[in-house]
Amino acid sequence: MSLVLSIDTSTKNCSVSVSRDSVLLHTIEELSESFTHAEKLHVFCEKIVKKLNISFAQIDAYGFSAGPGSYTGLRIGAAAVKGFAFCFNKPVVLLSTLRILANTFKKKDGLICSLIDSRRGEVYMSLYDFEMNNLVEPHSHIITKNSLKNYLSRNKVYFVGTGLSKMQNVLCHENAVEIKNIFPSSKYMIEEVHKEIKKKNFADISNFEPMYLKDFVATQQKKNLI
Repeated sequence: MSLVLSIDTSTKNCSVSVSRDSVLLHTIEELSESFTHAEKLHVFCEKIVKKLNISFAQIDAYGFSAGPGSYTGLRIGAAAVKGFAFCFNKPVVLLSTLRILANTFKKKDGLICSLIDSRRGEVYMSLYDFEMNNLVEPHSHIITKNSLKNYLSRNKVYFVGTGLSKMQNVLCHENAVEIKNIFPSSKYMIEEVHKEIKKKNFADISNFEPMYLKDFVATQQKKNLI
């Protein structure tokens, strides 16, 4: 039996879940515009083990939504997962955040495009078929009216994720379908993380890094002009 603590901090949603043998037991999450992951993540982890009357020592493995997404959020999540794994000598499974999003919406008649908001006119994007074969690898995509034009001309494409607002020029295509209000969450990781555990597909805890895809660019605060 595998008791797994999964963590997703890739976007504004700070999310932790515990599952046993592919069954979700409980989730605690909060979607915050102020990005309070540094304050909330460890509190949520403590709360969820207390809620389920278990200890961290009983957790068999950790799942981590490894990006792409927010640089700060991914860094905070990775540090927490590494800390737990080292402290309790437990393995870690890394999952693509874009693949997790695609897994939330299973259809048999088209393709699934996962989108995570990036800066300015860009999104992190990946494209999958209904069997979850990766047709377009995760990448930082500059949006134009011709984005995914070849795929849309031949297939219905379902768009899901936090980058939908930037895709309006694409979503007006007759084969584009917008799936709203689905965000990266640890509760969507359960099926994939347990599959990877059965395969013993574990990360190198000492050396793994999130899938940032972009270098971090700090935003400088503007000085007040008097």
